[in-house]
Amino acid sequence: MRFFELLNTQHVLALIILTLIFAVLFAVTLWVLPMFGPRSRVSNLKAVQLFADGIEKADGPFPMIIALIVGGIVLWTIYYILFYGLTEVIL
Repeated sequence: MRFFELLNTQHVLALIILTLIFAVLFAVTLWVLPMFGPRSRVSNLKAVQLFADGIEKADGPFPMIIALIVGGIVLWTIYYILFYGLTEVIL
């Protein structure tokens, strides 16, 4: 026996939990990245290009967590398009 009224609540809670996990991962990623400030000086990132107002561009590797987030979004989008495109189109 399924309680369909509770199913909506479960879906909403699942979406909230996924959103919180994504927000925490993204916040940790931004906190860990040595973009500017004293961390970049400690990690020995050297500026390769200087812009106006003191903005510096450093040469470093692309962070793995951002690659995973972007890859996950692309895979989810492809899955979403294919799943709803193939299951809900009636010819």
